[in-house]
Amino acid sequence: MRAVAVVVLLACGCTQTQARKAHRAGELATMGGLIGVLACGVTAALVPSHEDTIMAVGLGFVPISILGALVYISTDERANEDHGPTLTLHERNRAAAWELTKQAETAARGRDCTQVQAIDPRVRDLDADFHLNVFMRDIAIQTCLREH
Repeated sequence: MRAVAVVVLLACGCTQTQARKAHRAGELATMGGLIGVLACGVTAALVPSHEDTIMAVGLGFVPISILGALVYISTDERANEDHGPTLTLHERNRAAAWELTKQAETAARGRDCTQVQAIDPRVRDLDADFHLNVFMRDIAIQTCLREH
């Protein structure tokens, strides 16, 4: 029983990748244990002369099924967490350029043109198209860049 508790605790405290592997292992162990119990039951029915021995073997699959189910259940939430779609490099750069543009807009409206000038090349390096079509179209940013 202690071993089951340790396995469940370890399965709950792992990374999402580890949880997915443990989740899959729990799924396979449960499936294998249930197939083993079912196969032993059918075999015992077909070979009545060895029924007791076959059923004793079949009982050995029960803890495997239970342990597999416990691991599966304990990792289910962690393994199925949704972190949203993975962004491409271009999408990450565009998002970073947008955040910097918002900072530059705030700085420009506060007449902190030094900050706008510091942000300008960073946005251009992240996404030149975004820099030209979004960053440079903001009137307050344009004013700051012309003044200095």
